[in-house]
Amino acid sequence: MKRRMLLGFTALALAFFALPALAATPTELAGDAALAAIFAPAPDLGTSPQPQDAAKRPRITPKADCLAHCWDGSTVSCSGSTCSATDSNCSSGQRGSCTADGVTTPCPVPCQSCTVTATCLPSGSVTCSSTNNDCFKVNKCYVECDGILHWCPSHGVCPF
Repeated sequence: MKRRMLLGFTALALAFFALPALAATPTELAGDAALAAIFAPAPDLGTSPQPQDAAKRPRITPKADCLAHCWDGSTVSCSGSTCSATDSNCSSGQRGSCTADGVTTPCPVPCQSCTVTATCLPSGSVTCSSTNNDCFKVNKCYVECDGILHWCPSHGVCPF
């Protein structure tokens, strides 16, 4: 009994799902033909563009992006059809800039120099200078410029 009932439901379900496919209207078939015509490859007309037509087309030039690193840790970027960038080099007096299509954008802050002097014990001092604005001192101990330490002659009294 259960098998007959299952077989009956299966036959009914197959017939129900087959109805939409069997009942396709002529307009639906025309829609399928229209889609096939839209996505069909274009016919080869055997013509090629004339040189004067190709010359009239706008040229697309690729964009170039450039980035310049400034001495204070900031960056300057620019983009255009051509560009170039120069990083800061304060020891040679180079500020750093980015140039694109003839327009130059410099680093926001020009190079700065500094000089520091630390007093030493029992007497004297030690001094250094930097063109990169990289100066630091600890009195009675040392000065530092551009990462180079200059110690007091008798630095045994440093706090560390």
